[in-house]
Amino acid sequence: EAEVSGRAKKPYSIWRKMQEKDQGFSRLSDIYGFRVITRSEEDCYRTLGTIHQRWRAVPGRFKDYISQPKSNGYRSIHTTVSGRDGKRVEVQIRTRQMHDVAESGVAAHWSYRDGVRTENPFAVDPAKWIASLTEQFDGEDDHDEFLEAVKLEMYSDQVFCFTPKGDVTKLPKGATPIDFAYAVHTNIGDTTVGAKINGRIMPLVTRLNNGDEVEIIRSGVQVPPAAWEEIVVTGKARAAIRRATRMAIRKQYAGLGHRILERTFERAGKVFSRESLKPVLHRLGQKDVEDAIASVGRGELSSIDVMRAVYPDYKDERVTIKPLADEGWFNVRSVSGMMFRIPGRSAEAPEDEGADGQGSVPLPIRGLSGNMQVNFAPSGAVPGDRIVGIMENETKITIYPIQASALQRFDDQPERWIDVRWDLDDANKSRFTARIIINALNEPGTLATVAQTIGSLDINIRNLDMGRVAADFSEIVIDVEVWDLRQLNQMLTQLKDLDCISTVKRVYD
Repeated sequence: EAEVSGRAKKPYSIWRKMQEKDQGFSRLSDIYGFRVITRSEEDCYRTLGTIHQRWRAVPGRFKDYISQPKSNGYRSIHTTVSGRDGKRVEVQIRTRQMHDVAESGVAAHWSYRDGVRTENPFAVDPAKWIASLTEQFDGEDDHDEFLEAVKLEMYSDQVFCFTPKGDVTKLPKGATPIDFAYAVHTNIGDTTVGAKINGRIMPLVTRLNNGDEVEIIRSGVQVPPAAWEEIVVTGKARAAIRRATRMAIRKQYAGLGHRILERTFERAGKVFSRESLKPVLHRLGQKDVEDAIASVGRGELSSIDVMRAVYPDYKDERVTIKPLADEGWFNVRSVSGMMFRIPGRSAEAPEDEGADGQGSVPLPIRGLSGNMQVNFAPSGAVPGDRIVGIMENETKITIYPIQASALQRFDDQPERWIDVRWDLDDANKSRFTARIIINALNEPGTLATVAQTIGSLDINIRNLDMGRVAADFSEIVIDVEVWDLRQLNQMLTQLKDLDCISTVKRVYD
């Protein structure tokens, strides 16, 4: 028992499809179309069998969207047969409920009837689907990206994968184990460190195929790398990775902000607590305590402004590092409280020194001709760097580390590039300059701590520039003299571990 309806394509629709598909008239399979609406799924398959017994099926034109539904809830059987006089006829077979969803969407058969929850007969549960979309929407800052992700999931081809327990998970074609993990649960995706596909450990970038069994390997201390966003294909995974990345960065800044506030309050003879911020959040323009503390860590909110919000009568009497205008020296208070002075710029090198500041000591660099004048890039180069030489003129060459941004200026001048390399031996005891930039807390003792850390590694400070970049931070640019890249990296690592340092990196000009 079934309802049967048919239609013939209009001439304009036929012409348009021929243009879009670039096909001849004889290749069209849906000029005539019939739809059979049955009472049950079993009747759908019985109808299919009857049709295929009576008319010859066209190979490659059969699709079963009942056993493998589309992600938007569409379910139906499509087949094409050779009808009268060999004309191709398309037939769609579906139940009444499937037809209503196809015509009106998943809301046509809501999973509640008369206020009572009923079993949902479709591939997509409307309540869960909308909840999933809402979760993605809330996790996205850019709602255009959210809409793009939803479109991709609704219209992409799909693969069907299994959990170790046999549950089916639908994913867009090209999905990875990371997409699979987030499809099961956001927390599983966030803690994913590996995956087994069909019993074998496989890379997380592996593209899944229909029928794959996927087992996710998890770790409780894992934080999803931001690079995963370029690997995944589902909107849910992308949104969750962005959210986890934001939370990890926020946590890092909140830790730094908490230390800044503790020190600021301690210097004022006060005790910092998170509870004290709650009544003044509106004055600070922050939504919650964690946001306020993270804003201090990012340098967007001054710790003094927080102090004044909590204690309106507070007056800022802290000591800052100030250059003496007439001499170019810095007054610095050490950790012990003792005052000393440090030059803001080193004296110029004597005129008889070589380009590397080493006098007549020969440069340990291969590839240089006899009387060539050698300079180094402004930010320097050290043994261990991959280096190149750029000819300035017939007698002058400048050495750059391969990462130097200045080399882009010479991309279209290959004739000026000279292949050079370091030629060091144990007898060579030359120091070479490298430039670093530090974002440090603007408080007494910071510069002394930095200088002490650098000096303890037998590294010389050749030049130092200091500028105020925010209320709680100072930017310090230092030219240091090191033996090699290993010593430089050791210094960067130790500086990063200091509580008074926010960021430190090497500069490549």
